[in-house]
Amino acid sequence: MLADGLWSAANLARTAVGVSASRRTDIPALFGAWFAHRLDAGFAEYIPAGPPRRVRRSLLPADVTHFDFWTKWPRPFFPVLEKVLAAGYPVVWNVTISGLGGTEVEPNVPTADRAVRALLELCRRLPPGAVLWRYDPVFLSSRHGLGEHLSTFTRLVERLAGHVDRVAVNFVSPYARRVLPDLRAYQAEFSDPMTETTLGQRLDLIARLRAVAEPAGIPFTLCCLPDEAAASGCPATGCNAWSWIVRVYPQLAAHRWLKTRPGRSGCECSEEVDIGVYDTCILGCRYSYGSCSQSRARELFATHDPAAPCLVP
Repeated sequence: MLADGLWSAANLARTAVGVSASRRTDIPALFGAWFAHRLDAGFAEYIPAGPPRRVRRSLLPADVTHFDFWTKWPRPFFPVLEKVLAAGYPVVWNVTISGLGGTEVEPNVPTADRAVRALLELCRRLPPGAVLWRYDPVFLSSRHGLGEHLSTFTRLVERLAGHVDRVAVNFVSPYARRVLPDLRAYQAEFSDPMTETTLGQRLDLIARLRAVAEPAGIPFTLCCLPDEAAASGCPATGCNAWSWIVRVYPQLAAHRWLKTRPGRSGCECSEEVDIGVYDTCILGCRYSYGSCSQSRARELFATHDPAAPCLVP
């Protein structure tokens, strides 16, 4: 049972913000039981970026404006979602479907067909506009070229049109510390060199993808691509933008406006607290900044206790 009753916009504390679950790991796909325990307990502990430390975050209804769920596979979370919705919490979802599920790039992610069916089922459980589709990242390599992306994106648009609020597109970002080592290992293991692109080439692909999405009624946005956005005129995504949250849940309009809190250049996300922990996702995506060592992720996943305050010991 929830520790503090049902959610109500009228009862929100001024300090209430959104809770992200999670950019750092796939909580809906892997840690639904843990989230359910944390909801009952009224708090979660997480390890933020920076010096190692644990932070406790209240999940009581008065302290959470909304939950922002990030996933490549929402179906395992559906029973927990029913609990969240029954308590009245507003929820939005960022669901990634790149078409690479089941390949060497995303080895433990469901195929696009399974992921699409789960996303459509998710949409039926939520208010209109509460799901953002992420075609993120565009993974360009010798095996996965421009033609594959255009055909995959077109097939996905045909199935998702009329169901998602918009699509967010990004390219692989080789963060030197976290992503680059695994990308190099991937290229060596599969003899699949990444394709380096110029701004002009990215703009050409963006134009082609946009020409598919927008006539089908899916607004086309860019995530953390300031140069490409400026040159193409495509709007920034705002993956958890407060303006989006309030549009889906108008009852939040009376709460204080949550400020934009960009994570990197070109980001238009609003302030929120992420309760995930890095290096706990075992889906195996080779471009992921969330889990850059699968051996480390498997080790931490094996020690995970669903009843513990934090995802890791």
